[in-house]
Amino acid sequence: MSLHSYGQLKDREIEEAARKRRSLVILTPLVDIVFILLIFFMLASSFSDHRVIGFLTPAGAKQAIGSEQPSAVLVRVDADGSLDMSGQPMSTVHIAQEVARRSLSDHTLGYLVQPNRGVSVQQVIDVVDLLKSSGARNVSLASRSGS
Repeated sequence: MSLHSYGQLKDREIEEAARKRRSLVILTPLVDIVFILLIFFMLASSFSDHRVIGFLTPAGAKQAIGSEQPSAVLVRVDADGSLDMSGQPMSTVHIAQEVARRSLSDHTLGYLVQPNRGVSVQQVIDVVDLLKSSGARNVSLASRSGS
């Protein structure tokens, strides 16, 4: 064999080896990345069940009061935490007792919770929870007219 043909043979072997290397696809790193992504998304996702409180909007509350609820009791919440029911200042204990008493006689009675300016959402939720736990079935939020 001549030196020239030996060089061609080497070139062919090199090309063939390169072709074999190109045709080999190693899947191990790809599988590793897929599993890492799977674990990441499993840990990042939330499977907790969020509780939702259903409220009628003020416009919807007006319609509901006119059509479904024969009467409603207004419960105002002030920023300092004071409450009044139908214009009479009351403590949370008295409101709970009054709601329980009224709910026994009229289960269709509605309650409108009207927060004044500066009232936190937590204060409103506490009042709604108080009304619901005392026996109120129809609780809605009301807005002040002009605000």
